[in-house]
Amino acid sequence: MDLGQVFTNKFVAEYMTSLFSLKKTASMLDPCFGDGAFLSSLQKFGYSNITGCEVDASLFKKTKKNFENVKLINSDFLSSFNTSKYDGIIMNPPYIRQEKIDDLSSLGVTKAILHKNPLFSELPAKANLYMYFIVKAISLLKEKGELVVIFPGSWLNARSGKQFAKAIYSNCSLVEQIFMSGDVFEKNVLTDVIILKLKKHQATNKPIIKYVKFENNSFFEYTPELADLGLNFTKTFDFYGIIRRGMTTGYNSMYINPPLENDISRKYLKKILSSPKEISGYSTKNSKPDNVLILNSRDSLTEELKKYIQKYEEEIQAQCAPKTLYDKMQADKNWFAINAVNSSGILFSYFIRNDMKFIYNESEYLARDNFYIIRQKDSSDSILLFALLNNYYTFYQLEKIGKKYGAGLLKLQRYDLENLHFPDISEFSDDDVKTLRKLSLNLISKNDSRIILDITKIISQYSAVKYDVLLKEYHSVKAHRLGNAYAS
Repeated sequence: MDLGQVFTNKFVAEYMTSLFSLKKTASMLDPCFGDGAFLSSLQKFGYSNITGCEVDASLFKKTKKNFENVKLINSDFLSSFNTSKYDGIIMNPPYIRQEKIDDLSSLGVTKAILHKNPLFSELPAKANLYMYFIVKAISLLKEKGELVVIFPGSWLNARSGKQFAKAIYSNCSLVEQIFMSGDVFEKNVLTDVIILKLKKHQATNKPIIKYVKFENNSFFEYTPELADLGLNFTKTFDFYGIIRRGMTTGYNSMYINPPLENDISRKYLKKILSSPKEISGYSTKNSKPDNVLILNSRDSLTEELKKYIQKYEEEIQAQCAPKTLYDKMQADKNWFAINAVNSSGILFSYFIRNDMKFIYNESEYLARDNFYIIRQKDSSDSILLFALLNNYYTFYQLEKIGKKYGAGLLKLQRYDLENLHFPDISEFSDDDVKTLRKLSLNLISKNDSRIILDITKIISQYSAVKYDVLLKEYHSVKAHRLGNAYAS
């Protein structure tokens, strides 16, 4: 069972503990203590009245040996933890997405059960598990009690974020909001991280907003750059394009590269790009796609396909997983049907290790959810949009606004791309527009990255930051991300 356990680095645990402004005699709680990082930091800061809760029996037993003087409870915080209120609560709640909450049914936790609890009535229907943990923790705070919690910051830009904010701020005030970057967890977990300090009363002071990097076991505050980075570009992403995620199968082992032998069965296979590693250059023409099985109904299927579907139907029924397909199976005989996502346009992998690359989907293959699919808006020119994306002004913006992780990895969310700024093509000379189109077509056909420099030179004529300055800044930012692995 996936319990969503992601252990906090001990230095981050101590940093969070330092945010409390409570007396050392205060009653403190860690609702999911894991390997004891917060228990240790609380003790280090002089707190002695500590309670810890942990659902994982083996982890509970292992950690308990190191904290014999601490009140530790082996139970699930959401379903069975009921006790008196606390002066302070510190936690790193489980990282479990809403689609997998029902997998915790053996603990008495399902979405249906949680939704029936009046405590969670203000949470959105698609609330992830950490949201429930935070709301319950707030309910266990004494008046003027303090909660310090680290969890994904993606909710700030999600549609459900407003409902979640309403649920927590109706009972608490925000004291500090800290955006964290770096290796804040024991494992290299890919997530946007935020620390909140909440207080159980209505504050009159404005909250403190910080941006903090954690590097080499030290913390550094910094000031983030503005979205347009001083480039003086007047058009935002949505002026030229629209973006969506590639397709999700829900069960890759079933749908990707099925071992079908019958030629008629194989007619149901479509080419799909699963990874940027399958793509050579700036076009999908010479890529090595996988096959994905696209079926709509049982009608007219070959015996081979019927047996193949039956095999996975029995497997899913026995495992009750994947949950999405299992639930669909109960109500729909064509549970296996999936829809292809139109992937024509420009593809972009949101995990970057070295060079950024926008790919022209010349072959019009399908794309998996490892990619964003970008298409021109209305009558916009897709070849010109390709040039606006594949240049160092765009790469520089993405380097600055992307989320940095260990080993030089950069993660770009959909909203990061939507925050890009571009020059106004209507202000370009006819010759420059013609040249940009020609350069884009050459980049697609010739796979020569030096063409990106030529595109950048054209665009530099319409930016407040000139070509040589931009390249210097871009290489500086990229070098900082990649460290010793960088080679310009």
